[in-house]
Amino acid sequence: MPVLVFAGLVVATFAAFFVTTRLKRAAPVIEQLTFRRSFSPNGDGRFDTAVFAFRLRRSDEATVSIVTRDGDEVRTLVEDVFLERRRSHRFHWDGRDDAGGIAPDGEYHLRVGLRSQGRTVTSSRKLFLDTAPPRMVVRYVSPDSISPDGAGRANSAVLRFTGPSRRARLLVYRTDLAAPRMVARREIARGETTVRWDGRVTGGRAAPTGAYLLVVRAQDAAGNVGPRRVPPPRRAVRGNPGLAVTYVAASGPDVVRAGTVAQFNVATDGRRYRWSVRRLGARRSSARGRGRSATLAVRAPRGRSGVALLSVRVGQRRYTTPFAVRGRRDRRVTVVLPAASWQARNRTERDGDGYPDVLPGQRRVDVRRAFAGDGLPPGFVPDQSGVLQFLDRERLRYDITTDLELAQTGADALAQDGVLYAGAPRFAPRRVQRMLSAYVEGGGRLAWIGRHGFEWSVAVVTDSRGRPRELTAPRRARRTPFGERLRLERQPAPVAVLVDQTRFFANVPPVFGPFGPLEESIGLLRGARVLAAAGTGAERAALVVYRQGDGVVARVGIDGFGRALATSPAAERIMRRLWVLLSR
Repeated sequence: MPVLVFAGLVVATFAAFFVTTRLKRAAPVIEQLTFRRSFSPNGDGRFDTAVFAFRLRRSDEATVSIVTRDGDEVRTLVEDVFLERRRSHRFHWDGRDDAGGIAPDGEYHLRVGLRSQGRTVTSSRKLFLDTAPPRMVVRYVSPDSISPDGAGRANSAVLRFTGPSRRARLLVYRTDLAAPRMVARREIARGETTVRWDGRVTGGRAAPTGAYLLVVRAQDAAGNVGPRRVPPPRRAVRGNPGLAVTYVAASGPDVVRAGTVAQFNVATDGRRYRWSVRRLGARRSSARGRGRSATLAVRAPRGRSGVALLSVRVGQRRYTTPFAVRGRRDRRVTVVLPAASWQARNRTERDGDGYPDVLPGQRRVDVRRAFAGDGLPPGFVPDQSGVLQFLDRERLRYDITTDLELAQTGADALAQDGVLYAGAPRFAPRRVQRMLSAYVEGGGRLAWIGRHGFEWSVAVVTDSRGRPRELTAPRRARRTPFGERLRLERQPAPVAVLVDQTRFFANVPPVFGPFGPLEESIGLLRGARVLAAAGTGAERAALVVYRQGDGVVARVGIDGFGRALATSPAAERIMRRLWVLLSR
């Protein structure tokens, strides 16, 4: 019996072999089948339809359909249509299934059924429906900062990418503007995976200082173009597509003792530079010199506390950055510079994503960065510098610090009587907020000038030596640390005195201004008592002084108030009264 079974298997095997050989030698049912290997029915006008062409060896009634790789029918293109032999027949598939929806991306095949012959043939050739844009990856941009002035070393950058290179081009966007703007473009040869940008923008000019996003846009075999959206939003381009253009920059300590030497880091692409130091508002320099080293030692101005400016010049390019100079620490008022807000809004590119590293768009930012552009922090000119120059013109004495230094040193750095933020602390360290709240409750007096004060709270990350290194975890606040709720009034308007129980507005006109947009108070913490207020109407105070606990809070939520100190007698009188309030 086993012998008979074995013999049967041998006979069946030989029979199958001869049948298969005969089928292979048989003439094909369809001939000259042609179609594009990939298409993308996404409505962009590029390869939206798959076109099939073929001939039949014998005339017949045919049903032509599209099936998946597993043989499941997706779409019937024609059914029982008579097709003549030896003629080319063309059929179109728009990527939709029989229900009218777009078929999913994947592999498909053409199936032809011949009624008279009783045969159905499925093409082995693969058709790919692909609507996904190509995923371009920028492996690196080197170097990550250039100075395309024809001097020094870093005049251009090389970008390496992966992804299709069909019809590829490099698009360069400047991203530190109000809206990203394309400033340069160039074609990339097919098959190339690296491209060089010479740092030149439209018109052949050297690119201005700023943050840049380098994007490679290409078309894949199906006609999809990626990235689909340009300019791509933050973090939409995979890899490290960012580049900074910097000709000259400097960074150093936030606070320096008067008369001492401070170290600054200077970036000039190896070129020689001239430098000078002067007090804010002064015409003459207290120190000057020349250098080439990346480290510069300068002596801070002597005398009282204030703000000094370090200027570094290379050719016609100048970079000026402020730093606080601390005199004797026995003053009744501490002036605080909003250094955390400066860095939170510092529009430099450091993390390689091609967009400025700013809060709250990023989760964290470095607080030791050189400031973007000409070196002056966001909001410093003219409002904050206007406040500081007013204090100097009036010969007022004060101690000075920054909120980043306060986050490191603690409440011992605060004066006994009053604290004045020279600008609104839009991004305030959480430790500093708690410190100031306790300071006011215990009898201290606090004032700040400008809108958006304490709008965001941030955490300060320190290095191994306890110095501030990063700002992270921004959280929007519903109230200030003192319980006040605020809202913005964007229309400039005159300001009228609403309440004055302490003669705060003595010798000030009942209506003054107009100023820029206002920030109005819409609610104080229970138990707070308004001492003076001015605004556009009842319960709409943009300038308000109120008692909180045993202390006093004063808020000047007027855009342009610091700038007005140079031209407005009303603003000058209010500022003098504010100083008296803080220094009692």
